[in-house]
Amino acid sequence: MNIISSLLSKYPADQVTPQDFIDKLTIGNPGWQSAYLAVLLTVIFGLLVYIIPIYLTEKDHQGLYPLYMHTFYCAADFMGIWVFLDTWSKNGHVVLFLLLAIGEAILVLMEIYSLQRALTYEKDINWKPGTSFKTRLRDVIFQVLIFYVSLNLLRFELHDSTMWKFWIFTQILITTVPGLSLERQGSRQGHNVWLHVTLICVVIASFNPWCNMWAIVAPKLFSPANNPWYYITGAVCLFFAVHGLIVYLKLPAKK
Repeated sequence: MNIISSLLSKYPADQVTPQDFIDKLTIGNPGWQSAYLAVLLTVIFGLLVYIIPIYLTEKDHQGLYPLYMHTFYCAADFMGIWVFLDTWSKNGHVVLFLLLAIGEAILVLMEIYSLQRALTYEKDINWKPGTSFKTRLRDVIFQVLIFYVSLNLLRFELHDSTMWKFWIFTQILITTVPGLSLERQGSRQGHNVWLHVTLICVVIASFNPWCNMWAIVAPKLFSPANNPWYYITGAVCLFFAVHGLIVYLKLPAKK
């Protein structure tokens, strides 16, 4: 009953502050090596789930992410630029926060590139054939706007000054949706085996209870005891990421 009570009625109130980043990621502080290892793995896999789809879109003229994922990530990463620039300016100009802002800006540019491809290569997938470019562009702008204000509202209500609570939702989407979209699509176009293996690695890096960067930076908020839903979510994400790989392997080879 204690476990059920914890799952249904326990709400951790811990905050993730800029000082948590500084304390855990300052070289020489206790545990900084494992902290940097966790961050490095997450960053590498995070870049791969942007880079591989761009490569596949150029190769197959079809991407693996639905349009709403591109607009969601464009809005989220744009929000991240200002969050980390604000954090950098208010916390002694620590280089880490500036690097995070620059990283978010690079991701925004990658998403804008992907959206341009969605407007051209995938126009007959995302819109009815014959839909004008003006209408397609308007739809993209409207989606980005809706996501941008909604995500800022979510961050505000979570008291999430560093985006650390919110950020995990980007991992949930990226690891679950591609496999489901692939199953619906019924072909390997826009996908490859390495992408689905990478998605499994993203889940393991993000949700393992021993060395994930969320728990390292904010151990109270993301410990299995205080936040069991985090790890239950991770198990579900792992299931769907593995399911996506299985679906891919069962589909006929690309022509």
